[in-house]
Amino acid sequence: VPQGLESEQGVPLNKGNIYIAENSPPQVVKAYQEQHRKDFSTFLKSRYVELSIGGGMVLTFVGRKSKHPATDELSYLCGFITEALNAMVSQGIISEDKVDTFNLPIYGASMQEVKSVIEEEGSFDVEKAESFESSWDPFDDSDNVLDGKNVASTLQAVMEPLISHHFGDAIPHALFSLVADNITARHLLKDKCNYTELVFALRRKA
Repeated sequence: VPQGLESEQGVPLNKGNIYIAENSPPQVVKAYQEQHRKDFSTFLKSRYVELSIGGGMVLTFVGRKSKHPATDELSYLCGFITEALNAMVSQGIISEDKVDTFNLPIYGASMQEVKSVIEEEGSFDVEKAESFESSWDPFDDSDNVLDGKNVASTLQAVMEPLISHHFGDAIPHALFSLVADNITARHLLKDKCNYTELVFALRRKA
């Protein structure tokens, strides 16, 4: 989780959100971007030590194609979890403070952001860089069908340990049931139900 998501007085800056959202202040966006640069640079340095000269690696990870992180598919998906958590706050199931102090330790970087870190760190040459789209629903074989339960199950598989650690073991089942219902009811508001993945082929410099 990025540093700098609280004011000097300890007040959460990203109140009501668990990731970058359209109403997140600029400080929150900057904190996530700086954390990504720091972590990815450290990752590259570590891999440089492991590889021989001329050795290569292929990296695949979730990214984004939009200019601003608040308008990408990852932010939109996280928004469904945020809405479900805030609904549980209104129902008295969890406290508002619990939501305000929960921030996801992820960041969907753009192609240019990733390339910039690779160039600044200087250990690798980019041999190839591509992006492709994957459906929110891992079982979807068309452009028009989306099962909210499948999407919610995928999100739960990734995020349940984080959710359980912060909110308690009893929360994830009810939470992702709400997420499934929201996605099924509202996914048609988006033109495409895909997220962006980035692929980089890197070669270690001498």
